[in-house]
Amino acid sequence: MSGTSTPSNLKQLLIQHGFTSMKAEIWAKFVHHVVRVYWQAADQLLEPSNWTCFKQKLGALGKPKNSRAGTVTQVPLEDAITSEIGYLAEQIRIALPSDHFLRKHEVCFSYETLIPSSIRAGRHSKKVDFRVYSLYPDAPELAIEAKPVATLNDISSQYLGVRGMGCFFDLDSAYTAGPLGAMLAYNLTSDGSSMQSNVLDALYRYQPKPLHIHHSVSIPDCGLAHSSHHDRAAWNLQPITILHLERNFPVDVYQQT
Repeated sequence: MSGTSTPSNLKQLLIQHGFTSMKAEIWAKFVHHVVRVYWQAADQLLEPSNWTCFKQKLGALGKPKNSRAGTVTQVPLEDAITSEIGYLAEQIRIALPSDHFLRKHEVCFSYETLIPSSIRAGRHSKKVDFRVYSLYPDAPELAIEAKPVATLNDISSQYLGVRGMGCFFDLDSAYTAGPLGAMLAYNLTSDGSSMQSNVLDALYRYQPKPLHIHHSVSIPDCGLAHSSHHDRAAWNLQPITILHLERNFPVDVYQQT
């Protein structure tokens, strides 16, 4: 496993992982535009008036939790954030101009999408939070799995757990058979502090060990991301590069009455 020689951008990263220069450029552009749409959707959701309306929706927030310090904490729920961002991303995609990269490549956005399986159907099927793909054959695609992260335990048990990043390593329902996927941390720390460095530390302890780990890979307009590269021969799948993304969402903390 290596954590050295970190590339400065996604194209360089993909070339290091076996992509041709032309293929890496196309996939990097695809990821850039896709993540940018989701970031715009998150920005819209987090606009004060929109966020206030969101919190009033049935199912948007978890149950209030009392602390020993005399405060009450209430967090937004994972599936509620996902459905809101998924819908907003679809609307942003629909409104793109005709000459936009995503329109030219007939890219479709979906959320909470069922994963085809040889042994699962209907309500027993697994669902990926976000799936983006081109209608062209052999074109880029991206599956994104989101998990709420507020504590170190959330990283190990949820984000990197069987129902988190483990969904890319599955004998019957891997979230993608392609060479690229992404994890998105919904950061729910009470003070808004980033958990990305903690995710990176946990990746170095992850088993089976990643083939490579890179940090601070630039995605234009969207900031920096970590990445991990994994062998999937045990699952009869090609290796996969997983991008590790993060967005902060507010947590309500108030005094007990």
